[in-house]
Amino acid sequence: MSHSMPLYPMELFYEAIQKEQYFPVGTFKKPNGINGGITALFLYKIDEAELVKLPALFVEIDNIKVPYSIKNITLTEHKTIIQLDLIQSKNQAYALRNLPLLLPISLRSTLIKSVTPYSFLVDFLVNDLILGKIGKIETIYCIRDQYIVGVRYQDKELLIPYGKPFVISMDKKARAVTIQLPEGYLAAML
Repeated sequence: MSHSMPLYPMELFYEAIQKEQYFPVGTFKKPNGINGGITALFLYKIDEAELVKLPALFVEIDNIKVPYSIKNITLTEHKTIIQLDLIQSKNQAYALRNLPLLLPISLRSTLIKSVTPYSFLVDFLVNDLILGKIGKIETIYCIRDQYIVGVRYQDKELLIPYGKPFVISMDKKARAVTIQLPEGYLAAML
């Protein structure tokens, strides 16, 4: 599937760099084929009609968001293969595996299809039974039918599975979630 329709303007990407406004959309997995194609794994259900309009994406390399222009996006039933302009061999593609993919925040609502049933939890405060206040929920991810909340904690994003045994209770009125993290979870995750 090559680009036949008009793409989103590159300006959106320059703007994201200036304002430092990105959102994580997924990660690169392993190379696909010998020409530098890479399989992408997304955190959300992505609207494929919108996905193919992307002119570029950001790859986070050592905490720096590096823009790559997209040559081609191939959608198969089970995977999305992305070909970047500068990545022409399997070796080059291999160097990008497991790296986070980001997009300008301005494209977020267009690209992400379904609103998760837990979207109301954004901005809820997360408290741990032992550690006390953790932080506010910023993002809700759905990864293989498991919901995961992204909480801002000490300026990092802490990912916590939303469900047992982590979540003890949720209070809609107080806009708060009480959790109990397993011992060593924080240290392992941050």
